Parts: sequence; structure tokens; C-alpha cells
Amino acid sequence: MKKRVVCAFLGLVMMVSQSFAVFADTESDIKQQKAQAESQLSQTNETIASLSEQQQQIQSEINAMDADMVDLMIQIDATKTDIASTEDGIAQKEADITEKEGEIETTTSQLEAAEADRDKQYADMKKRIQYIYENGGNEAWLNMLSGADSITSLLNKVEYAQSMHDYDRKQLEAFKEVVQQVSDLKTDLENQKADLETQKSDLEAQEASLESQQADLQSQQSDLQAQMDAKKATSSDYEAQIATAQQQAAEISNLISQQQAQLDQIAEEKRQAEEEAARQAAAEEAARQQAAAEEAARQQAAASAASSSSSSSSTSQSSSTSSSGVSGSAIVAYADQFVGNPYVWGGNSLTNGIDCSHFVYQVLKNTGAYSGGYTTSAGWRSLGKAVSSLSEAKAGDVICYSGHVAIYDGNGGIVEAKGSKWGITHDRSANCKTILAIRRFT
Repeated sequence: MKKRVVCAFLGLVMMVSQSFAVFADTESDIKQQKAQAESQLSQTNETIASLSEQQQQIQSEINAMDADMVDLMIQIDATKTDIASTEDGIAQKEADITEKEGEIETTTSQLEAAEADRDKQYADMKKRIQYIYENGGNEAWLNMLSGADSITSLLNKVEYAQSMHDYDRKQLEAFKEVVQQVSDLKTDLENQKADLETQKSDLEAQEASLESQQADLQSQQSDLQAQMDAKKATSSDYEAQIATAQQQAAEISNLISQQQAQLDQIAEEKRQAEEEAARQAAAEEAARQQAAAEEAARQQAAASAASSSSSSSSTSQSSSTSSSGVSGSAIVAYADQFVGNPYVWGGNSLTNGIDCSHFVYQVLKNTGAYSGGYTTSAGWRSLGKAVSSLSEAKAGDVICYSGHVAIYDGNGGIVEAKGSKWGITHDRSANCKTILAIRRFT
């Protein structure tokens, strides 16, 4: 669900950025779209951060699964080794059982032979006893005694009979003992075989348990591998979404830069238009003042030609005196009062905001050094009296630069409305820029 939401968001980002690609014609529309683009860029960056965090979480889970997978593989290998060892043990037990079966078979043959010898000895002894019994029993012994030539002969016959009897008993006992020994050996071998078969059975049960354990571990391995594959697929999907979002963020950033360039261009065109309007207004004011002066002169001439001529001469004299009667140090002192106040492009207030050309205009006007209308920084180059070089300049002179104008302080520095970053300052050298003209109004 979360992935579908993110994909839908990225699709929305693409549609919005495409709609931004068509620039508006008005400054307000561009500012509005720029604000929307900046908001969209912020959301896109937040989405990138969120996706990156989720991808890192997925990668951490994959790393943990990798560790688990290694553990499972080690366990599986150990189980396989145990199974192989158990199989070797079973094979050895089978070989031992086969060997015991051979020993039992051999012992069985030996037991049969011993029993046969025992039975034969028993049968021979029974035949001899039967012979003695059938041939007289005690009477035979009497005959043996009576028929003896001497006591020595008799004793020899008795001893022989006793020897035969003892021999038969010893042989029979010996054969019985051999039979018992072989029988005991066979029983022991059969017990050993039974013990080996039990051990083999135990090993087979152990092998079955190990094989079951191996199958369970392999099943866990298969399940873990499937989970890892799913996590890796999710991580790859996040990576693709991050790449798409980053590309979109770059496109939005580029769009914002283009919109800012448009706004800068509009501001520059507005500034130029305002300067032109101010220049035209100054020209119109000068024309108005000239027309008013001409009308006043005409009215005075109509009343009295002689008086008008005298009055006109007096007015010209007064104007010249007014311009030259203001000291340059007074102009600089007046300008210094406003150092630190703000700069505002197109502004005309010494306290609330003013630009460079209005600053010079207001200072000269308020000190009585200049009575004409407002003019631009370029317009000041043609007013007042020309000063040939900076070495000839005096306090209160106006120094003109390209696109800028300031008041010379008489000591190598200037008082100026420097710019929006600095406001009105008195901290630069007059040579800070190329001087285009120096004009004097004192």
C-alpha cells in the first residue's frame, strides 16, 4: 500500500512540474508558481528522505538475513558432516557384523566338529562297556583273575582295564569341555553380533534424525532465501523510486532557477522603466519650471519693460549667488546625517529608503545647492560645472560612475546610497569605480 502511495505521489510530482514548464506572463503568476514549485521540491525531498530511510531499513534486514543464512549454511554443513560420519559408522558396524557372522559361522563349524568328537568318544566308550557287559560282566573279571599266570600279570590286566576306563572318562570330559568352550565362544560372538546390530540400529536412528534435521535446516534456508529475495526486490524498487524522485527534484530545481531568472529579468526591466519614468518626470518638471519662469517673465514684461528687464537681471544674479553660496563641507555634513539608513531601489526617502540618484538629489536640494528637478545617475553627468579630475575635486562635488552617483567628501572618500545590502554609507574611496564625470554645484 505504501509503495502505491509513493508511486502515485511521484506521478503527481511529474504532472505538476509539467504544468510549471509553461511560464506565466505576469510577475505575480511567476511568484505564485515559484512558491508552488518550492513547496513541491520540499515535498519531493521529504519523499526522497523517507524512501532512503525505508531502503536503509530494508538493507539492515537483508544484512541480518545474510548473517542468519551463513549460520544456517554452517549448521547444514555440520549436519552433513555428522551424517557422513554416521554413515561411516554404520558401514563399519556392518563390516564388523559381517566379520562376526563369519566368526560365528567358523565357530559353529568348530562346535559341530567338537560335538561330533564328543559323541564319537561317548559312543566308543559305550561300545566297550557294552562289550564287557555282554561278555560276562563280573564273570569276565573272574576269568581274568583266574586265568592270570601270576600276580604281576593280573595286576597288569587290571591296570590296563582301569587305564582304558580312565582314558575314556578323560577323553569324554575333554571333549565335553571343548564343546562347552566352543559353545560359550559362539554365544559370546552372537552377543557381540547382537550388540553390533543394536549399535548399527542406533546409528541408523541417529542418521535418520540428522537427515530430518538437515531437511528442516534446508527448508529454513529456502524460506529465508525467499524472504531475502523479496526484500532485495523491495530495496531495488525503493532505489528506482529514489532515482525517479531525485531526477524530479533536479527538474523542479532547474524550473525554480528559470522562474527566478524570469523574476530577476522583470525586476531589471521594472528598474529600467522606473529610471526612465523618473528621467522623464525630471525633464517634465524642468520644462514646467522653465515654462513657469518664462510665464512670470512675460507677465512682468507686460507690466513694465524696464522693470521687467531689471527684475530679470536681479533674478539671474540671485540664482547664481544661491548656487555658489553653499559650502561643500555643509553638503557633506548634511549627507552624513543619514549614514546607516536603508537603501531602496527607486526610493526617495532619506530616512525610510532611497537609491543613489535620489540621495544626491535630496542632499543637494535640501542644502540649497541645487534647485532643478530629479535626474538619474547618468543625468547628473551634464548638470553643474565640470571638474577636470579627482585631484581638483572639492567637498560637496558630485562624482558620477556607470550606473551610480555619490557625493565627494573632500578627503578621497564618498557618501553614497551604496546598495540594499549596505544602505547609506561613508566608507569607500572615490576611486572604488571608474569615474565618468565630476560636477560641482557650490
